[in-house]
Amino acid sequence: MSNYINRKYMKIIKYILASLLFIGFISCEDKLDTSPAVNQPVDVIFKTVENGFVSLNGIYRSMYRTTWATDYKTENFGQASVNLAAELMGEDMAQYASGSGWFWYDYLYLVRTEYTSLEDRPYVWWAMYHAIISNCNYILKYAPGAEGDEDDRNSLLGQAYALRAYSYFYLAQFYQRTYKGHEDDPGIPIYTEPTDNKTKGVPRGTLRQTYKRITDDLNEAIRLLENATGQTHISHIDYYVANGIKARVALVMEEWETAENAALEALKKPSLKLMSTTDLLNGFSSKDNVEWMWGSEVIPDQATTWYSFFGHMDASAGYHAEMAQKCVGSWLYNMINDNDVRKSWFNGINTNPEPKPWEVDYCQQKFRDDSPSAEGDLVYMRAAEMYLILAEARCQRENYTGARQALSDVITYKYPTYETVLRSKTDSKNLTLKSTEKNQTVTLMDEIILQRRIELWGEGFRILDIKRLKTGFIRDYPGSNHTTNARFNITDPESWEWVMLIPQKEFDGNDSLDPRTDQNE
Repeated sequence: MSNYINRKYMKIIKYILASLLFIGFISCEDKLDTSPAVNQPVDVIFKTVENGFVSLNGIYRSMYRTTWATDYKTENFGQASVNLAAELMGEDMAQYASGSGWFWYDYLYLVRTEYTSLEDRPYVWWAMYHAIISNCNYILKYAPGAEGDEDDRNSLLGQAYALRAYSYFYLAQFYQRTYKGHEDDPGIPIYTEPTDNKTKGVPRGTLRQTYKRITDDLNEAIRLLENATGQTHISHIDYYVANGIKARVALVMEEWETAENAALEALKKPSLKLMSTTDLLNGFSSKDNVEWMWGSEVIPDQATTWYSFFGHMDASAGYHAEMAQKCVGSWLYNMINDNDVRKSWFNGINTNPEPKPWEVDYCQQKFRDDSPSAEGDLVYMRAAEMYLILAEARCQRENYTGARQALSDVITYKYPTYETVLRSKTDSKNLTLKSTEKNQTVTLMDEIILQRRIELWGEGFRILDIKRLKTGFIRDYPGSNHTTNARFNITDPESWEWVMLIPQKEFDGNDSLDPRTDQNE
C-alpha cells in the first residue's frame, strides 16, 4: 500500500532525465530544458556523418534506458515499458497479483490523472518522446551538410525523420482520442527545429495537423532510406521498417490502400521470413529471430535486470514477474484452438496444489529469457504484424480473397486446420466481436482482429487497437482476472480513460497552452 500512497501524494521536487550521448534534458524551474549538453557547438559535433551516427545510436539506446524517471525506474524503461502498460490497459493481459505495485496502476487505470508527478506516465511518456523528437531535430538541422558517404547520410537523415514520426505517432495515440472522427480535436505541439529552455512553446494545433506531420516525415524518411545504406543493426530503422510504421499509421487513419501498399513494401525486406514453429516457442528474446524487423539488442553490460521488460514478464526468471505474473485473459486463451502451437504461449488451468510462480493459471510463456540478468532483446516490429495489417486493409477494401490469403500465410502453418476456419467466416468488413461478448467469430473481420489479438499478444498493441476500432472492452467475466478490483468494463468507444492528461510541466513552460482549455478531459 505504501507504493500507492507514494504515487498518489508524494510531491516530486527535483528530477533529472539522463542525457543521450550528445543532448541532455535536465530540470529547470518551469519547463523541459532541451539545450545541447555538450561543450562543443553542435555544428562541430555534426561535422561528419560518422559522428552523426554516434548521436543517432544514442537515441536508439534511449529507447530502453531506465532513467526516464528518478524513482519509478522499474516501470519506466523506454518503449518496452510503454508497450507493457498498453497491454495491461486492455482486456487480453491480466496481472495475477499486485506484487510490488509496478504496472498494477496501469492495470487499474490509476495513472492517467497523475499529471503533476514527474514519475508517472503522463509526464514520463511525454518527456521521453519529446526528448527523442528534439534529438532528431538536431540531426535534421545540422547533419545535412556533414562530411561522408551520401548513402550513409541518407540513412542518418531518413532514420531521424522516421524516429520523429514514430514519436509523434505515439504521442498522438496516447494524448488524444483516435484520429478518425477526431481530426479537428487538439493534437500535439509540433517542433521541427532544435529546442532549448528558451524556445517559445507552440499550441496544440489539430490532430489532423499532427498526423500530417507524421505522414510527411514518414514519406521523407522512405524517400531517403530507399537510397541509403541498408540496415546495419536490428536497432536501426531502414526503408522496410519505415514502411511498416507507415502501415501502422495508415490503419489508424483508416487509409486502407496506403496501409496495404506500405505493408507489402515492408514485407519485401531481404531475408525476412516468418519464424518456424520451434522459434515461436523460443521466448521472443533474441534479435537473431528471422522474423524480427526492428528491435533493441540488449548487451549484458547494459542489461537493466529488475528494470526490464523480461524482469516483469518472465516469472521463471525471478525479479518482479514472479510476484506479479502476466497472464492471458481466459476468454482469449479459450479462443485459441488446441491444435494451434500458439496455445503453448500460455498455461491453462493449473493443477499443481503448490504451483511455482510460473505455473499459475494462464501465466504467459511467450516472453522468456534464460540469461542471468534479464538481458533479452526487445522486439518492436516483426513480419507477422505486416501480414495482419495486409489482411485487415484488404478486408476493409472488400478484397476478401486477398485478406484470406494474408491470414492463411501467417496462421496456417501454426494451426494446420485453419483453412477450414477461414472458409466458415462471412465475407464482411464489419466487426461484430466487440471484446469478449461472444464465443465465436462470425465475419472475416472478426477473425482478422481475433488473430491479431492472439498473434501480437504482449507486444504493445491492444489498447491502441481498442481505441482505433472503437470497441471498448469487457473484463468482468469468469476467469478474466485474478483480483476483483480489476474486473470492470469500459465500453464507451469515446472514453477519456484511454487518454493521458498532459503533464503540468508542459503547461508551466508553454505559454501557448492553457490548462483550462487544453487539458484532456
